[in-house]
Amino acid sequence: MNTHQQWAELLRATSGPPPGSDAGLLLQQAVELGRDVAPDTVGCSVTTIEGDRYRTPVFSAGLALDLDRAQYEAGDGPCMKAAREQRFEYFDATTDGERFPGFTEAAIERGVRSSISLPLPGPEHPAAINLYASSRYAFDAERPRAVASLLARCVSALLAPPERGRLGADDPVSAGRMEAAQARARLIGEAEAALMKRRSVGRAEALSLLIRRSRAETRSIFEVAREVVGDGEAGIAL
Repeated sequence: MNTHQQWAELLRATSGPPPGSDAGLLLQQAVELGRDVAPDTVGCSVTTIEGDRYRTPVFSAGLALDLDRAQYEAGDGPCMKAAREQRFEYFDATTDGERFPGFTEAAIERGVRSSISLPLPGPEHPAAINLYASSRYAFDAERPRAVASLLARCVSALLAPPERGRLGADDPVSAGRMEAAQARARLIGEAEAALMKRRSVGRAEALSLLIRRSRAETRSIFEVAREVVGDGEAGIAL
């Protein structure tokens, strides 16, 4: 399965996992797609808080796990703050040494110069998704932030407790988030279908067209999809 097929499967899974799907496999697929967030991304992981314990249940590479553990051992770090305080945390190894000295040292030793940690609303335990890069400012541009946010929404949906369902029926706030995620997934599906018909391409190539346009214009993939659905062929002129 290529990258675009993996993204398509992950986006569809936000509306509820396909029958017989393996949630653990989908989560692993999600963190491995972290490499698509920015060119210099070198690792992706998920941090959860269970009681007073921080842990990393899924990660794309040993480097990401090592950096998460460096933060747990130091007692603080961007991944821990993002999960604990449910807010975005950006890290720059050059300027954040005083904020996170233990983590900064570990990051520099491993060639990591920046990271972003995004909160995951909705899961049973407080959580965050973490992305590590070998360059400074890797996640500062609009496009990496948009893709990171999309990935975070997908992971949040996959981590939602099964007994609550994908819509979080007992939590109106979570229900609103999940309904929005479902609407976004439907929008991507409609745009894929339109391109498949107009261009006589498969679903994976249709998603590839959307992603390429999103990257070229540093816009959200959802903005591009709306143009495709609403404006016809003009919305995906490449």
